[in-house]
Amino acid sequence: MPQTKLRAGFAAVDITPDERHGLLGYGFRQQHLPAGNAGVIDPVTMRVLALIDATGKPAALVSIDTCVIKTKLARALRAAVAGKLETDPGRVLVATSHTHSSAYAQLKGDKAAPDKDVDISAGASGLAEEYAATLLEKAAEAAAMAGGKLHPVSVRAAHAPLGIGYNRRVQTAGGIRLCWNPLESPDLKPAQSPDPTCSVIVLREPHGPRQYVLWSAGAHATALGKTSRRVSGDWPALAGRMIEAGGSARHLFFPGACGEVHPWIATQEDPAQLEPIAAAASGLVRLLVQSGAGETSDDATIKIVEKTWKCGDLELDLAAWRIGPARILAAPTELFASLSARLRLQVRTPIFMATLTNGWTGYWPDERAFDEGGYEVGAAWGIKKGDGERLIEELATMNAALDDDA
Repeated sequence: MPQTKLRAGFAAVDITPDERHGLLGYGFRQQHLPAGNAGVIDPVTMRVLALIDATGKPAALVSIDTCVIKTKLARALRAAVAGKLETDPGRVLVATSHTHSSAYAQLKGDKAAPDKDVDISAGASGLAEEYAATLLEKAAEAAAMAGGKLHPVSVRAAHAPLGIGYNRRVQTAGGIRLCWNPLESPDLKPAQSPDPTCSVIVLREPHGPRQYVLWSAGAHATALGKTSRRVSGDWPALAGRMIEAGGSARHLFFPGACGEVHPWIATQEDPAQLEPIAAAASGLVRLLVQSGAGETSDDATIKIVEKTWKCGDLELDLAAWRIGPARILAAPTELFASLSARLRLQVRTPIFMATLTNGWTGYWPDERAFDEGGYEVGAAWGIKKGDGERLIEELATMNAALDDDA
């Protein structure tokens, strides 16, 4: 095996909120159920993977078990990580798992949306600010730990379809209806996700047991539903524990495009319902890891193309990364899977989608959804028909720039 010049280090820290903190993700819970939460199903974590290539420039990828973080907090977290690693914030990606069973963090004075002076933490702004301070402290701690134990790794990238999700938007004679849960809507027949791609990046010690598994899949982390009041990382966290079970692997999850996609078992209150989804996801990831499938490259240099893209009143911190054979495209959106499927066809190279990354700017539906209407269109922030298509054009251009010599 060729000598690799890429080094990596990993750390995970507990960010489980106490019982004072409500859980973000369902308006019903905030409007009708008691304040706070009712305990913990499984702890939630923040995970940091620090990288240094032959250029000597550190970079980092961060995965947080929470629903969303807005751009202002994402930038602060990136700066905190960058400060510990002595690098630029543009060389840091911060993603949320989109679990709907964790606390909300918000910096003081931030808004839910540019045109809405609303606190989406349902009146608990002090607790949201307290939790934001905790995340910033934990990000610095985890970055220092990850950067303090770097060792050589090789890089491999693999992709395969994973059928855990369905398109919750169902066309009926009366228009679009939302299928939040197939058991509760037996008259609706949802189709599979428009983009079932699961992407895996494996960084492995050439002569040792340790390996870091980055994986991306597009389905809302909503196996637990609106009546569940206990903290959980939902199915991605359980899948991650299954990936790590009994071995030396450590995982980081990044949500793929999931704007209109639910897992087939969705919005249930029983924690046991997490297992079938997590088992399916972790099974495919472990298969891709252990099979040796995918593409490898002797060149493990990190190349990053970043851009703050303006769309109306929104600012999106977009990023394209190349780590050897792996390509990561990141956007702070709940991107429709129909758009990521179109993007994959357009770029014609395997890509690792990282949505809800470097912030959150709400739903980004495709043109057809704007014509049809429905929940996601009504919940979108200040974007118009065609903006989703413009966004993927921007990401495609950034992906192409990864191949420039400069």
